[in-house]
Amino acid sequence: MSKVKKHSIKNDFSMLALLIIPVAVAVNFVGGQLAVILKLPCYLDAIGTVFGAILCGPWVGATIGLLTNVVTGIANPITFAFAPTSIALGFVTGLLSEKKMFSNIGKIIISLIIMAFVSIIVSAPIIVLVYGGVTGGGPSVVTAMLMATGTNIWASVIGSDGLFNALDRIIAFIITYFIIKVIPDRTLIKFSCGEYYVKES
Repeated sequence: MSKVKKHSIKNDFSMLALLIIPVAVAVNFVGGQLAVILKLPCYLDAIGTVFGAILCGPWVGATIGLLTNVVTGIANPITFAFAPTSIALGFVTGLLSEKKMFSNIGKIIISLIIMAFVSIIVSAPIIVLVYGGVTGGGPSVVTAMLMATGTNIWASVIGSDGLFNALDRIIAFIITYFIIKVIPDRTLIKFSCGEYYVKES
């Protein structure tokens, strides 16, 4: 009988995980800046968070999310307010990884829906109550269009932010998936959740 692996904050923050955190934050920062500069219909600022959370668990994922917003907030103060969204995404993604929810296509789809749903639930009140529904970028344009048709602000924000968040989580997972595929098994097993992604021999 295989031994059930116990997860803890201490196990999540292994030496390798501590090395991954600044790299993941840098990836998020660069991705977010590229999305803004190129005016892409997605954020690209959660790739490192999803990657770190899937391999290292919820606490590392939450930490990457928090640090990402601290760093990106220096360049764009608006992102400071969305730290709860990044933290929630990292934590939930890590929990899903611990529950082996990225092991097959059916579970992956469910996980992506949960990740997008959590992001929307946390970010929508921030967008509406702090910024009045407008934060700039693609989502705000869609929100304004929906409101112009008579849709109330909450439905407009949830609809537009939901679309962009879902797209962003899918992109982040796909990139993470292919990166994990090329990581050697001997390296994967050093991460808290890495053993779940060891290739079948």
